[in-house]
Amino acid sequence: MPARPIVGLHHVTAIASDPQANLDFYTQVLGLRFVKRTVNFDDPGTYHFYFGDDLGSPGTILTFFPWPRVGRGTAGAGEVTHTAFSIPAGSLAFWEQRFVDLHIPFTRSPRRFDEEVLTLSDPDGMQIEIVAHAEASAAHPPRFSDIPAEHAIRGFFGVTMLQMDATETAATLAFMGFLPVAEEGNRLRFASPADPHALGNHIDILVDPQANFGRSGAGSVHHIAFRAANDDAQHEWRTEITQHLPATEVLDREYFHSIYFREPGGVLFELATDNPGFAIDEPLESLGERLCLPPWFEARRAGLEERLPPITLHKGAAETNQPPDPHADGELYRAGAPLDQASGAVILLHGRGGPARDILTLSRALAPAGSPIAFLAPQAANFAWYPQSFLADRELNQPYLDSALARVQSVIDLALAANIPLDRIVLAGFSQGACLATEFIATHPARYAGLIAWTGGLIGPPNSKLSGSDPAAANTLAGTPALFASSDPDQWVPWPRVEESAKIFTAMGAQVTLRRFPDKPHSVSGEEIELGRKLIEKAFAPHPTTK
Repeated sequence: MPARPIVGLHHVTAIASDPQANLDFYTQVLGLRFVKRTVNFDDPGTYHFYFGDDLGSPGTILTFFPWPRVGRGTAGAGEVTHTAFSIPAGSLAFWEQRFVDLHIPFTRSPRRFDEEVLTLSDPDGMQIEIVAHAEASAAHPPRFSDIPAEHAIRGFFGVTMLQMDATETAATLAFMGFLPVAEEGNRLRFASPADPHALGNHIDILVDPQANFGRSGAGSVHHIAFRAANDDAQHEWRTEITQHLPATEVLDREYFHSIYFREPGGVLFELATDNPGFAIDEPLESLGERLCLPPWFEARRAGLEERLPPITLHKGAAETNQPPDPHADGELYRAGAPLDQASGAVILLHGRGGPARDILTLSRALAPAGSPIAFLAPQAANFAWYPQSFLADRELNQPYLDSALARVQSVIDLALAANIPLDRIVLAGFSQGACLATEFIATHPARYAGLIAWTGGLIGPPNSKLSGSDPAAANTLAGTPALFASSDPDQWVPWPRVEESAKIFTAMGAQVTLRRFPDKPHSVSGEEIELGRKLIEKAFAPHPTTK
């Protein structure tokens, strides 16, 4: 075994779908720093994102290949199923409250190896664990995060692999210096004794002889990378590895050097050097703020920048002296064509706890090619349209709901004043915003260009006028396409209420599409965005001329 041991993970690389949703989740929800935006060196028309601590330290880096419209993957045997981050033992309550406030579903597991664990899904269904333990490393908190330094994610705790049999995987870990240190049920834990407190030093194997194989896609871990101290140590380890398994030559990944090999259980391993690091092509102060390309792609920059989808890096509360958003008009945010030049309008209503600018980023995926559509996203006061829950009695919601409905009406009035009729206006929303959009169209029936309700429906028990059996309401929405797409189960919006809302809209004459997504997290998936895009494309398609 080489003299310089492997001491934990260097990075984990996974697959995502929507680049903006991926960027927002890991920076705005988990508070990681956007360390680097570059391209996939093997597929340069695709981004490669890197997230980590403020310094981009090895052992903190989670990376993604975001492929728009890629299908959702499924976890299975021979794959990494969970990626775990480390937090201090006293920080679990902070993270629980944060996820509650942001409406991020999570579960708290029973104590595991004397650790407390929160499990949640990212927008693509990737399983993330937050592990609270007494030996969390010192923090290098990201400078733009709103998470207090004492609660910030420290880096990786480790990963969990699912295997039908652990024998050969354990043997591979053993020659890499990772020895068995604990066992609990069908969970085996391995760690390097060289530095027990190193980031990412906990490698768990779940053994399930009945496990099925998975399918790679969005939400899947592509590979895990272990740390090599430097190039000399990597060369020594390559010699050792090739005595057991085939391995690639050393590949230049610009920010580190890599070799790859697949362990017998199926997981792709990488050994990556700590050097040269992420500050070789941009200052530490502005990591992640520009597209960085390796020298061999620099001549193709213009074409690559045109091909890559635009993204917006939203910085946290630490950055307080920024100029006003040029797209903001009071609390109304805009994208796409100016209203006075638009052939139609899409009004986007954000969920509870989310800024309007976040849902406005969907405009890039929703806009039909070549069609001059205006996108308008009003901001709710204090990031919520009404304080009560979706399930609360209507009487509790009504005073606040009336104000929220009036806010939506004011935005529609802007479109009407610009000579955009109702049948050229789509209302779309997520979560509480979807509930508001649904409620507005149901209580202001007419022929609209469409409704898109991502995880939402009518608020509270429907009143008599919205029961679906009121003859006066029949056909009042005739010709209006309506999409109801939701997860089931969902922590905030129960599927029966979504179904009930879809039936009421059908009774009112709408052309309803109802889609159920089993076990999807409370978020808008790439498939749901595509369904919305198709509705908008069809709604705003030019009318065929008759001769």
